[in-house]
Amino acid sequence: MQIAAKAFVQNYYNDLHTSRSTLTNYYTPTATISWNGNALTGGSDFQKLYETMPATTYEVQCFDAQPLVPNGRGQCSILLATNGYVKFGDDKDAPSRGFSESLILEPDNSTPVNFLITQQSVRFVF
Repeated sequence: MQIAAKAFVQNYYNDLHTSRSTLTNYYTPTATISWNGNALTGGSDFQKLYETMPATTYEVQCFDAQPLVPNGRGQCSILLATNGYVKFGDDKDAPSRGFSESLILEPDNSTPVNFLITQQSVRFVF
């Protein structure tokens, strides 16, 4: 599970910076998202919002992954918590802001990332 979580973190945060047009691929169609207090539903809503934002560069400082097993059996989902810093804009001297994020990932073997975001809560620390 830690290997899957680490791969997800590396791919997702890289694509937030380099491949915004693919972000919807990380979400279930009905994912519930709280983005700094703004409620969104599904990856397409998130991608539309994110494409209006300035360029971002994320530096994940740490993550923690815990299994969520329904009824003690079946495929497990993952509760993923990440913390780190984000820079807005292309200026390398732009100030970094802290962020904290919680995600619930559900297994989906039909996607290249093998897990999809079903719930997400993001908060920037200013």
